Amino acid sequence: DAVESLASMSASFLVDGTPLTSSHHLPQFMPSPVTPTRHKHMHSLLNEEPANEKECTYQAALHESYAREFMSKSALVGMQSTAVLQSMFCDRLSGQLAAQEEKRKKKKKGQLNGDGLLRLLTGDEFYNRVVAHQEACEELKMAQEDCCKQKEEQSAILTEWRKAEKEQKKRNAMCRQAY
Repeated sequence: DAVESLASMSASFLVDGTPLTSSHHLPQFMPSPVTPTRHKHMHSLLNEEPANEKECTYQAALHESYAREFMSKSALVGMQSTAVLQSMFCDRLSGQLAAQEEKRKKKKKGQLNGDGLLRLLTGDEFYNRVVAHQEACEELKMAQEDCCKQKEEQSAILTEWRKAEKEQKKRNAMCRQAY
């Protein structure tokens, strides 16, 4: 029953069998304010001496009530602090998961069919993914070719600069010898 009620909430991804991704986020935890327990400001009846057995029983019940309230507040504060810390931990893990997913996307180069999803090879979605993959491969290839061309141009310019530098050093050395 509790699992069914959780399945209808925004955190339903926790109870169904799908793998977690970085796009899943826990609902924000809003701790409720807890009034402090003040032992100094207990009820004035506890300061009086009980006159009979009934008042003694009432005072004992009031003491027990204050003790239960203190225990409940302590437990509530403990649970709230645990929930806040777990939320911070989940946020941190979500960031790490996002980085890991991004890293996997960069590594994924050739396989469109190896992601575990069943698909019809002639289906529109798969065809569009193939076209997008081919375009991405072409762009990557063009970027690599541009990078190689720039390297070649830069190395040619650097070679010419080194030749000019050697010639200038020779001229400077000849000028020094002349003086």
